[in-house]
Amino acid sequence: MSEEWKKKLKAYYDGNLSEEEADEMEKELEKLDIYQEVISEEVGNETEKEDLPPEKVSEILKESVRNARFSLISFVTMTILLILPIMTMASLIYYGWGNRANELIDVAAHTIYITEPNVSLEEMDIEEKVGLFTLDVYMDLYKRVGKNDIKLGDWVVSYDLDKPEFPERNYIIENPPEEIPYFDDKKLYHPDAVVTNSENDPWGTLEKLPEGTVAEVYVSLRQLREPQQMADLTDDLDVEWRWYAIDTGLEAEGKSLEGGYLPPIGYPAQTDPDAWSPYHNQQPNEEQFMQSLKFLEKYEEQAVRISHAKWLDLGYRINHVEKEGLYSYGGVLTGPVKEILKMKDNESVRQIQIGEVSLWNW
Repeated sequence: MSEEWKKKLKAYYDGNLSEEEADEMEKELEKLDIYQEVISEEVGNETEKEDLPPEKVSEILKESVRNARFSLISFVTMTILLILPIMTMASLIYYGWGNRANELIDVAAHTIYITEPNVSLEEMDIEEKVGLFTLDVYMDLYKRVGKNDIKLGDWVVSYDLDKPEFPERNYIIENPPEEIPYFDDKKLYHPDAVVTNSENDPWGTLEKLPEGTVAEVYVSLRQLREPQQMADLTDDLDVEWRWYAIDTGLEAEGKSLEGGYLPPIGYPAQTDPDAWSPYHNQQPNEEQFMQSLKFLEKYEEQAVRISHAKWLDLGYRINHVEKEGLYSYGGVLTGPVKEILKMKDNESVRQIQIGEVSLWNW
């Protein structure tokens, strides 16, 4: 308060002001009282605000938590919506860079052609799906029985980056191959290998089949032959060779370098008119077989997981074939049962095993 106001206020209380000055002072004091009342009212309201009941405080806290939670969820959702397209684009770039997706599909295709006797693929039945740094390859598998290709089922090969999982194999045939083959499941035997399933009588089984049927048969020979000589065994028969099993230096023992079960490897006896096929008709199949082996050697870990094998030992097998040459110890053929039975007295045939059988379609 200013000194002038203090003097006026003292003069007013002492009665030393004129009547006119006293009236003016009263008006000023009246204004001061109203101001004080307003100040008191506001202070009172603030006090009331500070003295909220507990239930009101709890409600306010819950509302604050809800708002914070909603804000957090909104932030996370927006972040995911932003990251997902970025990760998807990165996955597409990863599998598209350097033609990586097509190479991984080729790994699956080449593996099937050399490790699955008489099995083929159709380009139109191969599909791919890119996920978040994953690639799923869907393939329908076919086998020639008689003159028709019958569907075996489908495989799904899933890659995590470029590492494949074990394929999901869905077969629709009556006698699908074992998921994990063993020595007793072998259908092809090297001339020096011990036959482990000689108890069955495949010739007798063939003789019991109706005449109007066709069959797929696995033929094991007594001696190695060059692939070009395989046709000489069936010149006078109405049958067709579909796949040649190749001696790679390990088949006599039938075991890998580590001592485990080793599946046969080979290549189709027939060429494929489709240019996309690993065994198209623009090169001899013998050359394409060696190209397949060398290609898969770079992806041996993937090829092993895709095949029915724990080992493939491709380096050793490639060196053996390059040094000793290509020789077959058997293979797969198909034709009418009555024609196949004519091989029973062929001294070059050591053993047969029956594969798929179908109604006449020759």
